[in-house]
Amino acid sequence: MTALSSWDLMAGPAGTRPVLSGRPRNAKVLILGAGISGLALGYELSRLGYDFHVLEARDRVGGLVWTVHGGTTHTEIGGEHQQCTWDEGLWLNAGAWRIPYTHTGVLNYCKELGVPLEIFVNEADASYFYREGADAGSLANTRVRLGEVKADIVGQVNELLVKAIDQHSLDLPLTAEDQERLVGFLVAQGYLDRKDRRYRAFADRGPGDPYQLSALLKAGFGDRLRSISPRDGITTAPMFHPVGGMEQIPKAFARAIGPSRITFNAEVHSVRQDDHAATVAYRDTKTGRTRTLTADYVVVCLPLSIVAGLDCQLSAEMMAAVRATTYSNSAKAGLGMKRRFWEEDDQIFGGHLYSNLPIGEFSYPSTGYFSRKGVLLGFYLHSGPAVTLMDRPIGERVEHVLTHSSKVHPQMRREFESAYCVWWRKVEYSRGGFANAAPLARRAQLSKFENRLLIGSAATAPHSEPDWQEGAIAAAWQALTSLHEHAMRS
Repeated sequence: MTALSSWDLMAGPAGTRPVLSGRPRNAKVLILGAGISGLALGYELSRLGYDFHVLEARDRVGGLVWTVHGGTTHTEIGGEHQQCTWDEGLWLNAGAWRIPYTHTGVLNYCKELGVPLEIFVNEADASYFYREGADAGSLANTRVRLGEVKADIVGQVNELLVKAIDQHSLDLPLTAEDQERLVGFLVAQGYLDRKDRRYRAFADRGPGDPYQLSALLKAGFGDRLRSISPRDGITTAPMFHPVGGMEQIPKAFARAIGPSRITFNAEVHSVRQDDHAATVAYRDTKTGRTRTLTADYVVVCLPLSIVAGLDCQLSAEMMAAVRATTYSNSAKAGLGMKRRFWEEDDQIFGGHLYSNLPIGEFSYPSTGYFSRKGVLLGFYLHSGPAVTLMDRPIGERVEHVLTHSSKVHPQMRREFESAYCVWWRKVEYSRGGFANAAPLARRAQLSKFENRLLIGSAATAPHSEPDWQEGAIAAAWQALTSLHEHAMRS
């Protein structure tokens, strides 16, 4: 597992938002889980005039959409407790943290609910490549800026192309005038010397001699370069995030739904049904009391890793599909820094470190520029060290991150103030990160209506993927359509 493994997540738009009408006479609905799918479903039901209520085991909305800031606390499964001590205004999105411009389901809800967004800087030319090991060749253990890589690869490739054109070595269906125009383009684009059309260091590239093309290719630095950004996935541009953290989205849904419709600290224990009603038993984690609620329908928007352990009256086929659904071992570590040295010393404003260090994705904040302190995403992986470090004490995990990130940024230890770690496998009521993509047959099974019970978790997403908020929106829309059609027929 290399640092780039977290760059493999792909998704797509949620599809078309349902346009529904009518209101069934008897359709009281219980939604289990106030993550994005449960909240989006509740919001749409409120617009249709349904009588519904949401049960949430945590004391907050959002599920995997969780923004950590000063005062945040949680106790891992296994007992270690953390409290965030960052200054006011500093935060880290421990789960979902960026929204591609193609994810119109989420983005349109942000517009509708009044959630202000800002650009998430997904690429910064001043950020570094850094590779360890013999495979990196002569550039092993060397910091090389993204801008240098782009300039040197494009410049040297363009120089080779110009030479080939001059020597009539390219079989091009171009007129002499077209070839002259092409050479002009290659010279300008690659910053070649206009007299001898050679590539040399130039001011905008930064100080130092160019790196050899063969060395850059050997190190694999060219693997991240594309002519344009893709329309989807983690290298999409532009990307967005809410001002103040991703938690602003579920909070906006909750405000629109209304506080009287959400019960927190409600740990669901059983879901039963018969031909007349569905009954949910839950424990109030504050008082310890057990309560029951009855409804016409129950939509389960909990992680299937949680549903697998419930007394849930679903068919054997459905429970088999639930238990077959696996979840990622996603883990993040946020590092609070006394000084924004990446900006002051390295002129890095947003973007990521591209490395094969065992810390996965290391990213610089896209907010709070030129302020005194900041929070770095120091670790983000779904396997490898995310698993091997899982049962180590928090202090050892932080030490792992500091040890390896200091190879690129020697200021790390001197400027480090405090950390906050979220290993989603050890977070109660999640017990894993996002649902891994499932075969179509399993998604179809999970999406079936079973008498009065329906699963609306992100794992059922018919469009996009459950590793993005857009997947949760797609799952909510699918559940909404299925529920409304079923209720209108009853």
